[in-house]
Amino acid sequence: MFNKKQSIILLILILILIGAIFLYWRTYQRWPWQKGVSVASPTATVSPPESSSPAPQPKTVREKIMNDLAVKIAQISPVEPVLGGHWFVDRFWFVNGSDKDVYVEYEDGHILRRVLLTIAESNGSFKYTVAAYFESGESDWVLKSGQDTQFGKSLDLYEYNEVKKEWVKKN
Repeated sequence: MFNKKQSIILLILILILIGAIFLYWRTYQRWPWQKGVSVASPTATVSPPESSSPAPQPKTVREKIMNDLAVKIAQISPVEPVLGGHWFVDRFWFVNGSDKDVYVEYEDGHILRRVLLTIAESNGSFKYTVAAYFESGESDWVLKSGQDTQFGKSLDLYEYNEVKKEWVKKN
């Protein structure tokens, strides 16, 4: 089927592909087919070497909310992940000028979902109320339950930066 030269070229290409995949894993601490941030990433605690300084603490209310939500998204989501997966947050869309209303996009590697949350703070902890639940449609989000009270408002986008190990404002 293949002559010797074609077999050697195919073998070399396969080795290069495998090497690239492992290089990606070594650089980003996740496989290329794993999207977004795992549930534990924003708040994972890894013991730093003795000579390094402690990990930076969240500075703003939004950072605290995003770190908290990234861990609690499984309890907040009105639906279960599929195929034994677990939810992880892809991005946050805060209503411009507000720390009390946020759209959270999350997935389990198979399906993408979105919730609009209303946030109440009490004694340094947060309480989340699902105001609306969305599923992805052909070209936009489809409202499945609740009411989209923040529709049309200006939003601030945050995505997780693997290198900085923090949520970064994108717009």
